Amino acid sequence: MATRVLIVDDHPVVRAGLRAFLDLQQDFEVVAEAGSLAEARERARHHAPELVLLDLQLPDGNGLTIIGELAQVGRVVVLTSFLDEGKVREAMRRGASGYLLKHAGPDALLDKLRAALRGEVPLDPEAVRALAVPIVDPLETLTPREHEVLGLMAEGMSNKRIARHLGISEKTVKTHAGHVFAKLAVDDRLQAVLVAKEYGL
Repeated sequence: MATRVLIVDDHPVVRAGLRAFLDLQQDFEVVAEAGSLAEARERARHHAPELVLLDLQLPDGNGLTIIGELAQVGRVVVLTSFLDEGKVREAMRRGASGYLLKHAGPDALLDKLRAALRGEVPLDPEAVRALAVPIVDPLETLTPREHEVLGLMAEGMSNKRIARHLGISEKTVKTHAGHVFAKLAVDDRLQAVLVAKEYGL
């Protein structure tokens, strides 16, 4: 019986190409497509795919945030154009079954998807090299002031309260917060606080 596949990517042309390619294979059946996190959640609930091909750059958020949820339905293989050591580690930590780049050849892609279904963990060779880099505490990249702002975020303070507490403007707090988000490779305050707590702040 063919493996039921959900394709999550914000580019219709990419989704169409993957669907056409996978539908040619006897052991894969694309049952749904999604162009956003919201659509991915809805399609996963409705179609119960056994395999999800997930891009990370989506219009309503980072695909990393939905991996754990989708992994409860089927195996999740990240298929993206972006290679970042932090994202590879985070994807695997959240339950991804593999991390592949879109420039992979068709035969290699099929081999790795089938490997994921066998319970293996297929990784693009570049992702393997990225994982070989020693783990660096991302909090060490923050300036003392950014570290302070992140700590106050973790305490639940609003930007306005942080500004009053530190004696700086709210605009300056937002600037520091933006630098924190960029350095931690996250999209929002909640994700930043989760990373901070993971690394012992």
